[in-house]
Amino acid sequence: MILLFLKQKTNKENTPSMKKLYFLIFFLITSTLLFAQEETFTFTGYDGGSASLVAATADINDAITIEIEDLDIINNFYSENQTFIHMYVGLRTASGSFQAVPGDFNDLSWQPVLNLTDGDAANGPNTYSITFIPGQLFPSLVNETILGIDFLFQNQFGGGGNNQTGDLFIDLVDAPLNASTLSTNDIAATKVNTSYSSGKLTITGVNTISNISIFNLLGRQVIDLKNVAINGTFSKYLDLPKNNIYIVKITSPNFSKTFKIVAK
Repeated sequence: MILLFLKQKTNKENTPSMKKLYFLIFFLITSTLLFAQEETFTFTGYDGGSASLVAATADINDAITIEIEDLDIINNFYSENQTFIHMYVGLRTASGSFQAVPGDFNDLSWQPVLNLTDGDAANGPNTYSITFIPGQLFPSLVNETILGIDFLFQNQFGGGGNNQTGDLFIDLVDAPLNASTLSTNDIAATKVNTSYSSGKLTITGVNTISNISIFNLLGRQVIDLKNVAINGTFSKYLDLPKNNIYIVKITSPNFSKTFKIVAK
C-alpha cells in the first residue's frame, strides 16, 4: 500500500479514476483486516449426536455467530414450534471442559438464547442463530488461556432426552480471556425498544449480554433474567397477570434503560 501511495504522488499522469482505484484497494484491504476475526460456525444437518468445529481466526475475545440446523425437529432435538432455544455453555481450558459455567443447567434465565431464523418453527428443518462474545459470560477466567467453548442446546422444557442436543464444541484459537472483553460496548442504548403483546415480551436494538428485570407497580420484582445474550431481537413468553402495568429494566455493563409495558 505504501508503494501505491508513492506512485500516486510522483506520477503526474495519474487520473482521478486511478486515484479512486487506489482508494478502493486500500478500503478492501482495511475492511478485511478489521473484520477477519468474526466467524460463523454452522452445525448443518444436526442428527442428534455430538459434534465439533474448528475456528480459523476467532478466539474467546471475538464476536462469533453460532447456527444450528435441526433436521428432525421431534426425535433428534425437539424444536417443533420453538421460536427460540437456550444454550448451556462453559469454556475449555487446561483444567478440562465446561469450566466456569455461569449457572445451573435447569436455570434457563442465564443461558444465551438462539432465535429461529427460518420463520417456520412448525416444519423442519428448524434453524437457530446467535451472534455474541462468549467471553463476556466468564469474568472468573480473565487472563486464563481459553482453548474453546463447550455447549449444548436445550428447549424450554428443561433438557433430558430429546429436549437437549448432544455436547457440542468449537475449538477456538488459543488465547487468554482479556479483561477488556467483559466491557465490550456494541450498543447505542437510545435505540433499544421493548413491547409486550399476547404474553410475549420483545426487545429490539440490543446486541450484547444483558440482564432483564420486570417489576410491578409495587416495586416487587416478578421476572429476573440474567446474562441473556441478545442478537438484535429477543422474544420470550412470560406468564404476567393481565390488566397490570409493569416496569422492564434492561442493563448491560455499559447501559441501563427502563420501559413501561401493559399486560392486556
